[in-house]
Amino acid sequence: MGWGFALLGLGIGMGLAVVGGGLGIGRLSGSALEGAARQPEMLGALRTTAIVLAALIEAFTFTAIILAYVLANSSMKQAEGGKSESAPPAAVSTVK
Repeated sequence: MGWGFALLGLGIGMGLAVVGGGLGIGRLSGSALEGAARQPEMLGALRTTAIVLAALIEAFTFTAIILAYVLANSSMKQAEGGKSESAPPAAVSTVK
């Protein structure tokens, strides 16, 4: 099995994060346009608020994607038996 479940979890986690972010920004945009249609004089304030909220949604989405990747990577290392793919530590030299 090895990496199978880790990669499956990674795909599901990233997919849910992207779908959630897309739905959030879509709903935000629709609400901002509806608000602008109802009160055109508030367009500037609505635009600014929508941009800030869209940036927050994107930040949350990227954080969720990175977290899913880190957890999957940790799970894959654990499945390998804790092997590390990093370089061995440099030799310590003593100067006399």
